[in-house]
Amino acid sequence: MAAKGRIAAMALVTATLSGCLYQQLPPPETVTLAPVPGEPLPFKARVMIYAGEQDLTRTLVIQANRTQTDETPVKDGLLMTKAAKTLLSKGFAQVEINNPAIRPQIVVKLYGKTTWAKLDRDLKIGCAIDAWTADGIPLGNFGARYIAEQTDYHDEVEAAYGQCLKKPVEDLLNSPALARLAGAGFKDPTPTAAEAWMRTLGPIPQMR
Repeated sequence: MAAKGRIAAMALVTATLSGCLYQQLPPPETVTLAPVPGEPLPFKARVMIYAGEQDLTRTLVIQANRTQTDETPVKDGLLMTKAAKTLLSKGFAQVEINNPAIRPQIVVKLYGKTTWAKLDRDLKIGCAIDAWTADGIPLGNFGARYIAEQTDYHDEVEAAYGQCLKKPVEDLLNSPALARLAGAGFKDPTPTAAEAWMRTLGPIPQMR
């Protein structure tokens, strides 16, 4: 019996190390946003997510041990941007990444960071949304944190961002500033004002 117990324990350790017991998170497509009182979603507005080149190419760095970090090929910034588009598309009629041709009425910039350590195997996410009208009037900053315990970083970063961004997106949708825009019918900003302000964001890379 003791031998069988040791074999079972070894199998459990092996399964854990191989990722079999890691938590699997639901994809961002399955995230349900809380309704906005008195307003059917999606809002009839065009939203552009601004993501700079450094955002799109940022990779995940993990804590391999107490003193060593390893850079991974996981595109942390790109996965954050994709998750944000999925969630924002549940709240707004049109959402694109780095596409000023849609003549956005709202521009969103994302902030986020993922950490993962081999010691505890917890995927820890911090995320935030900055939103403005396309001519630069601030609509607010909305942030959250999310921890997925015992989660593999290889395949779950986008899903974890989906869980983290749920609250910031809901807070934006329920914000008084957005309610005022909706009440005014999401008017298009003056093209020259929008062009001048969006230049302050920096170069807008094309999505590949």
